[in-house]
Amino acid sequence: MQKLKGLEAAAIYQQGEEEKNMVVPAHWHTYITAENVDAVAEKASQTGGKVLVGPMDVFDAGRMVMLTDPQGAAFAVWQPKAHIGARIKHDPGAMTWNELMTSDPDAAIEFYSGLLGLERGETMDPMNYTLIRAHGEDVAGVMQISPDMGPMPPLWNIYFAVANVDESAAEAQSLGGNVIVPPMDIPDIGRFAYLSDPQGAFFSIFKGAMGG
Repeated sequence: MQKLKGLEAAAIYQQGEEEKNMVVPAHWHTYITAENVDAVAEKASQTGGKVLVGPMDVFDAGRMVMLTDPQGAAFAVWQPKAHIGARIKHDPGAMTWNELMTSDPDAAIEFYSGLLGLERGETMDPMNYTLIRAHGEDVAGVMQISPDMGPMPPLWNIYFAVANVDESAAEAQSLGGNVIVPPMDIPDIGRFAYLSDPQGAFFSIFKGAMGG
């Protein structure tokens, strides 16, 4: 368990042999909370998704299932018991945003809305970037995979907050990671970079324009 300021921020575990044999690369998982993962798994299978692992209990911490959506992006659903999940966000070092990069944004949003009750939010031009909401709060973005991104499969991307994007990108390189998309500004939003760690797992770093 990875902690920040004494609070659970993320977790790291050894990839299983089954995934290795399938040549699944190292990756970060986005977890979405639900009241009943068994019901979610059943509904996902009926609406074009696929169950990869579970549903299964994780000791007394909670119950989980790993799925793919109809476009092939992998994600997990968590039913908390003793462990709610991440207890800190937005602080430097903690997760701050989730983003679905997909081949069919409208179909993906319809799937997650029907499966988990997520709501479609504002669409921002010119990138056609659509926000999705939970309980009235923006929690993630959905973005079309464009031809200039190369042969990228649909995936969920995790953003970690940092104090300085340029310095963190340089530090990642010094530690054996790679800068996939160099630091750049999103006007009026913030600054970000797209990185991979030494094992090849992709992630992004971000600092908001107003410091958040």
